[in-house]
Parts: sequence; C-alpha cells; structure tokens
Amino acid sequence: MSTSESEIAQIKREINEANDFVWNLRASPKEGFEPENIISIAYKKALAIEDKFGEGRCLLNMGMGAFILHHDYPLSDSYINQAISIFQNLPNPKWEANALLTQAIIKNSTGNPELALYMGLKGMEFYLNKPHDYDFTMACYVLGTIYKDLKKTEEAERLYTLAIESKLNQTTWDARVFTGLSNILSDRGEYEEALKMGNKGLDLLRGEDNRIGVSRALNDLGSIYHRLKEYDKALEYIFEALKIRKANNVKHFVLGSLIDIANIYLEIDQPANALEFYLEAEPLAIETNHLGRLSVVLRRSAEIYKKIGDLTKAVETFEKLIEVNNTLNQQEKEAKIFQSENKLLKEREDEIERLRNVELKHAYDLIAEKNKEITDSIHYANRIQKTILAPESELQKYLENYFVFFQPKDIVSGDFYWSIEMSRLNEEHDFYLAVCDSTGHGVPGAFMSLLNTNYLNEAIYEKQISEPHRVLNYVRQRLIESISKEGQKDGFDGILAKINLHKKSVEYAAANNAPILIRDRKIHELATDKMPVGHGEKPDSFKLNKIDLQAGDRLYFYTDGYADQFGGPNGKKFKYKKLNEMLCEISLDSCESQKEKLKTVFENWKGTLEQVDDVCVLGIQF
Repeated sequence: MSTSESEIAQIKREINEANDFVWNLRASPKEGFEPENIISIAYKKALAIEDKFGEGRCLLNMGMGAFILHHDYPLSDSYINQAISIFQNLPNPKWEANALLTQAIIKNSTGNPELALYMGLKGMEFYLNKPHDYDFTMACYVLGTIYKDLKKTEEAERLYTLAIESKLNQTTWDARVFTGLSNILSDRGEYEEALKMGNKGLDLLRGEDNRIGVSRALNDLGSIYHRLKEYDKALEYIFEALKIRKANNVKHFVLGSLIDIANIYLEIDQPANALEFYLEAEPLAIETNHLGRLSVVLRRSAEIYKKIGDLTKAVETFEKLIEVNNTLNQQEKEAKIFQSENKLLKEREDEIERLRNVELKHAYDLIAEKNKEITDSIHYANRIQKTILAPESELQKYLENYFVFFQPKDIVSGDFYWSIEMSRLNEEHDFYLAVCDSTGHGVPGAFMSLLNTNYLNEAIYEKQISEPHRVLNYVRQRLIESISKEGQKDGFDGILAKINLHKKSVEYAAANNAPILIRDRKIHELATDKMPVGHGEKPDSFKLNKIDLQAGDRLYFYTDGYADQFGGPNGKKFKYKKLNEMLCEISLDSCESQKEKLKTVFENWKGTLEQVDDVCVLGIQF
C-alpha cells in the first residue's frame, strides 16, 4: 500500500520534531531523556520514506550519542561523516555547518585541536553573517573553545563576546560561553573576575537543571581555586563535579575530574591520595580511548611509585607508559602528517575513476569543481597554519625595525617563523624568535610545521626550558620519540633565538642554518651546528651561542629556499654567497625596501621556472 503525500508530510514533521527535540536538549538533558530511542525510531522512518534531510539529521544526533553516551569515537566519526556527505548534496548549508561544528568539538575533546580548528572554521563560515540564527551562540562557543585550547585567546574572547552580544537567550550555551570566558580570565591571572564569570555560568546552568553543564562549571571553578592554591575549596568543587559526572555516567568527564583531583593531591604532597585517583583514572582512560590522558596518568603514577620506593611497580608502570606513548606518537604522526594529503589524493583518484565513462566535457567540468573543493580545503589549511606564525603585533612590540619575506612554494608551507612573548612567564622580557624549515613542503610540510611548533611551545611553556639549545634538544627528542623510531629524518633545520633588548643581547641555537650578522657593512656568518632538529647522524647537544648587539647591527635568519632556487640565465641555483652579498648590499635600506628588493630579485631570478621550495627570510635592524 503506497503512502500518500499528506502522510509523507506528516512523517517528515515527526522526524523533524524528534531531531529538533534531541538537538536542542543535547546540552541540557532532562529527566527520563532517551535520545537513542527517539532518534532510532525517527531514523527508521526517514529511511522508509527516503527523507535524506531527516536521515542526515538523525545521523548527526546518532553521532553525538555515540560520543556522549558510549565514548565510541570511531562510530561517532562515521555517523557524522555520513551526515556531512548527505548535507553536502542538499540545499541546506546550515546543517552541513552544524555537523562540521559538532565534529570539531568532538575532535577538540579527543586531543586533535588542529583538525578541530579546520572543521570549526568551515562550519563557522555559514554563521558569519547570521548573528540572529538560533544556533549562532553554539557556533561561537564551539570555535571559541577550540581557539582557547590552542592558546589563541584573542580570537576565543572575540567569539565568546559575539555570542553574548547576539542576545539569543539560549541559557545553556550562554552559560558555556561564560565558563569559557572564565577560563580565559583565569589564564590571565584575573582570578576574581574569573570566579564571577564562572559562578554566573554555574547559576544559569543550575536554573536549567543542566546537570552535565553544572559539573563542567563546578570543575572549572575548582581549577581556578587550584591556581589560587586554595586547595580545600578546589577539592570541594571538583569532588561535587565528580559526583554528578559519575551519577550521569559521562566517563570522559569523570576521567577529567579524577585527574584534576589527583593533581591537587600530588601538589600538596599527598602522594598516596594522588595515586588512588590516578589508579582509578587509568582504566577509564583506556575505556574511553583517551591515550593522551592515559600517558599523563601513567607517567605520574610511575613517578609516585618511584618516590615511595616501590620500584617494581614503577618499572611496570613506566613500561606501560612507553607502550602508550609509542601508540600515541604513531597516531599523531599518521593523523597530522599523512591524513590530509592522503584524503585529498584519494578524493581526486576516486573522482577521476568515476568520470572515465562520462561525456568528456561534463567530466572536465566535474573535475574542475572537485579540484576547486580540494584547493578550498588547502586554503582552509593555510588559514589554520597562519595561526602558528609569529603575530605581527608581537613582532612590532619587540622589534622596532624588521621584515619578513615569506613565500611558500604551495598554498601551505613547511617553513615557518614563530615567536613567544616571554614577559607572560617571567620578568626578563625575553622574546623568543625562530625561523625554521620543516621536512617537506605543501601539506606534509605544513603538518610537520604544526607538530614542530607544538613541541616548541611544549618545551618553553610546559617544561619551562629557557635556553635555546636545551629547547632544541628537547624538541629533537620529542620528534625522535614520536615520528623517527624507524630512522626517518623528519624534523626541521632552523634558528631559535632568545632576544633581550634591555640587555642588548641575543642567545641562539642553530640547526644547519646559520644566522647572518652584518656589522659595519661586513658579513659575519655565525656559528651553527651541522645537524637537524630530528633524527641525524650526531646525537650531540646543540650549542648555545651569544651575540652582544651594537647599534646599527643587522641580523638575518633564513631557510634554504631562497639560495636553492634555480634560475638566472643558466638555470643554476642562486646560492648562499650571493644571497649574503645581496643582504650586505641592501642592509642600510629600510626594512620595507629590503623586503621588496628580495622579492623582486627572487622573482626575476626564478623567471618562468617553478619555485623549488618554501622561502623565508627575516631581517632585524638594531
């Protein structure tokens, strides 16, 4: 018996109502809320009447359920990717955006912030000119939180503020925005304001009886009190959060609270209590497949066993840690270096195969369209990569006269220039600046640059390593542990300098690339270590070098792309000697003029030949 049009319309309304109900309550589930049962029924109806829009929304909700309720990340990923594929073929870009944003927050929660940012930017594009859409606050919260976790606090705060200014009165998402702002204020050391903002979010969530949200706000407030070293209060808040999370069986949140509690006990020198909670966290980290947290738990447990003299347990735990770190590092390598490129190549190959038997002109049109999609994806990767480059505002603050000539071979680059403003961490006003050349260029090089800057940040921010040569030693070891266990020579060549303008000094370490100092119109090629930051022939420590600056000094850092470019009348390399002589010749010009001359000479030398590598030249006048 066929179904009439009016009956189909009614079934579609029922499917939409079910999807709306689950989607709108996903952040604040009510008593007796059974999303899986509701969506299972709706999904079967959508398949029966071939309602693709309803099917896509059901898959999106099923993906959230697989993540939130069952911690099944592969299944969640599969459902949401299916939903994205459906929405891409429908004239409804909003739900493609919502699926991308959902995928983004899940990727961020499971320790993949770079891919999360890519998806979040794609999803947010729909909402940029729609500040009054119902889901605008959600979109701002998701992308803002990814930026916050990537330590891009200005971008995070801007998005959180946009969400508040939209005044859409979505209490749950507004509350999450308040807790996000609370975390930013706490990171700045503005603890009083952070507590006010966190309590504001907590009150809103309690008013909605959003138990999961309440637990998040409580845990965040506990973390602020932890920073204030008010340990009793911190434990009180986090234990309350843990109780709620256990009662609602949100295991990835329970894991976070257990680790936070253990960390506090460790800090107040109660190793037995700390070990108790680390041991409770260990099987939960395994169950939820959170290898990053599992690594932390095992390392700290092993350290406690060692401290209390239980060497057998310490060795056993260290062995488990090594196994986990090997798995984790391999996953990082595969996800960050090869995943994007392989996916793009596979899409192109599949498209060409599908078009073999299609009328020729139509095939060309479709291939052009697919290539545009691929190029657009790489352009998004370029936007992500720009977030790791040294911000112009930071360079201008510390370097009055400087230039950067940065010209990737492809849309994204293996070369990068990077900085950290150390006045955030100490009173020395040191400014760290690096110019580096990662293995490869294009997509693989870009992923290597993300990995390399991540380890540089880790060395200086987390490990508090201040000397440039020790930073490079640490990064080299991390690269060898993560991606060079079988002898691959992935890593980078480059220069890391610590500049202190108050002391008129520069300390630096260099891997293969040598800094160039021009003083009194004379070229001084400074010392470098002939080994990369990564697996090389020599395991020696990098050397620490020092430059005492004089007025009028010019300092240049560059990668090998400029000197290695083929061109000129005989199609030969430009070479380092010629580059250094040119820098000496133009060194008295303004920085802007030097940059333009470098660009003009490079383009004229290259002519019609292909650019062979990424190019980065940074010059500073003192």
